[in-house]
Amino acid sequence: MTADEKLHRGKPRILIVDDLELNRAILCELFCKEYEVLEAENGQEAIDVLEEQSDSIQVVLLDIVMPILDGFGVLDKMSQKGWIGRIPVIMITVETSDGVMQKGYEMGATDIISKPFNPNIIRQRIHNIIEQYTYKQKLERLVEEQTEILRRQSKKLRENSAQMIDTLSAVIEFKNTESVQHIYNIRTLTKILLKEFSRRHRQYALNEEKIESISEAAAMHDIGKIAIPDQILNKPGRLTKEEFEIMKTHTLKGCEILEKLATVQSLAYYDYCYDICRYHHERWDGNGYPDGLKENEIPIWAQAVSIVDVYDALTSKRVYKDAYSSQKAIQMIKDGECGVFNPLMLDCFLKVVCKFEEGIRRESEENNLTDEDSGIIVPDMESHQDNEYELSTRTLRLLELERQKYRILSELSGEILFEYNIKSDKLIFSDQYQVLTGRDAGFENFWRGSAKEQLILKEDIPRLYEKIKEISEDKPDCRLEMQIDLEEKGYEWYEVYLYPIWDTGFERVCIGYMGKLINIQKQKKRNLQLQKAADSDPLTGILNRQAMQKKVSHLLRTRQIHAGAIGFIDLDNFKTVNDSYGHMFGDEVLKRVAVVLRSILRETDYIGRIGGDEFIVFFREISTREALERKLEQMCESLRQNVDGCHVSVSIGASRYPEDGDTYDVLLHKADQALYMSKRMGKNGFQIYDEACGNKPFRSLLSGMDEYDERLEQMVQALK
Repeated sequence: MTADEKLHRGKPRILIVDDLELNRAILCELFCKEYEVLEAENGQEAIDVLEEQSDSIQVVLLDIVMPILDGFGVLDKMSQKGWIGRIPVIMITVETSDGVMQKGYEMGATDIISKPFNPNIIRQRIHNIIEQYTYKQKLERLVEEQTEILRRQSKKLRENSAQMIDTLSAVIEFKNTESVQHIYNIRTLTKILLKEFSRRHRQYALNEEKIESISEAAAMHDIGKIAIPDQILNKPGRLTKEEFEIMKTHTLKGCEILEKLATVQSLAYYDYCYDICRYHHERWDGNGYPDGLKENEIPIWAQAVSIVDVYDALTSKRVYKDAYSSQKAIQMIKDGECGVFNPLMLDCFLKVVCKFEEGIRRESEENNLTDEDSGIIVPDMESHQDNEYELSTRTLRLLELERQKYRILSELSGEILFEYNIKSDKLIFSDQYQVLTGRDAGFENFWRGSAKEQLILKEDIPRLYEKIKEISEDKPDCRLEMQIDLEEKGYEWYEVYLYPIWDTGFERVCIGYMGKLINIQKQKKRNLQLQKAADSDPLTGILNRQAMQKKVSHLLRTRQIHAGAIGFIDLDNFKTVNDSYGHMFGDEVLKRVAVVLRSILRETDYIGRIGGDEFIVFFREISTREALERKLEQMCESLRQNVDGCHVSVSIGASRYPEDGDTYDVLLHKADQALYMSKRMGKNGFQIYDEACGNKPFRSLLSGMDEYDERLEQMVQALK
């Protein structure tokens, strides 16, 4: 026998099938301490390995996307050869669509785990599956061996039936991934506690024979958990409200099982078994379950099992928590964190709890209890914490290669990459950030502290938060443009790409984000310049006709104001100015009008030139007619000028929002009618729209301008 064979002798075998060597290396690191690991880099190679060693392989970890033969092809081959059902297959894949998962399960996969995965959870799930399959294949032999062992050790009729109790309880412990030691702990601790209780409170008539029967029956307390689904029973995190309601049914399920076991019903202590199974989660104050009993409505033996069950659960490692110290567990029980207990029972518990460890040790020695006695492999999880793993040279080499690829890609792209960890609230940038800024690439307490305000424009923070909330499995990516201050030289525009990092176990949980920043300041500035040019009148620099219509229409459509007004301005006798002084002089007059309008109007008001010598102004939040009249009078006075001997004046027509209309077109049309009325009344003044303007039969300037535009277009087409 070789040294390697000696090393792996007795270890269960796992076959890892994946075409990427790094993936195989990482999985190998997770399982090499307690399993002999075989590897295959494609589906056909996996089938070849199974042909030779199917009898010794206890689980297959299978990727889906592979060359030569993919994961589904492997499942099909295994089904043809009768291996499915005997060898559990766990598919590990990035393909998480419902169709892929359904197909995997239909073809015989035992479980499907999504990449990336949580190492601790995947180890536990593999252990659970191996235990369940071992139990499935060896149950009859296990029951016979347990029966024979306990029969030889039993000296009393009660102990002849204890093997059934232990076997049934052991099934639950194996299913719940806890040690078989828990059965003996509950039995031993119950006996120690009841002896002290009977000594202090003789009125309960708990003699030695009753205490012995109760402690034996205590092993049946969680038999109902056999009916609880594995995904709830072995969930590593906190149960949801709905899951906890399902978990609570184990008390009643256990009673149903006992009622169907005729041999147990014939035992003298059947009542103890039933009461303990049903009532060990009841509490002294009536806040327990399933029946909400309180005080001495709860059988005293169920009260004893209740408190020792809580203590052993607190001081033992579970899939959802680490073990607490005895002192911590005692304090939690005293503080009522685990419910309220009978004060008399609690007092006895505190008196004897120091004897528990010695009692458990002595009981284990007397029963010669080891995990090997169970016939099921129970890996030593305590010896395989993450901080005790030493990565192999092979894995370190592959990880270093990936790290180099990541760094090179970052440098080649010139982008700033980042990673954010939700739990630690730490943001870390790639080396490119330090190269560009000369600053430390890490930010502690980024989101919960003030670090985010050092980088992100305050107004953009709520927008980023809303975008993050929209991220889901169906919509995993996020992109937005934000202003960020990376170099403390002022904010610049960046395009931010954000992708979630999922921790997969019994449920997918987002544990952080990765992303990149792309500087788009020049592009943004150029776009703004182009947009400004597209929106501006080339002669005066104010808004053109299209931009004016778009901005005012948006303002009215989105109801961003409560009151406003449109002013339609026309220069009086401007054709004469052009004819007498020339068009260049006329252009200077138009520029001066724009300058004057800018000087007398607020920054929140809009000013635009819609063609020729016509201008439009939009007044925001001008609520009364009197205020509008004062503003129009000011405009007429300011625009009434003598420019190099040329007298300039204007006529203005105005309409009010919402009194005269709630759309740009309606308001402009009515302002145009008011302007025409102002012209008819002698020019060099203003008119606010009223019924008189609307009832006069005349053509407005605006309709005339539209006719002019139409005739001009006809002339252009004729020339073409």
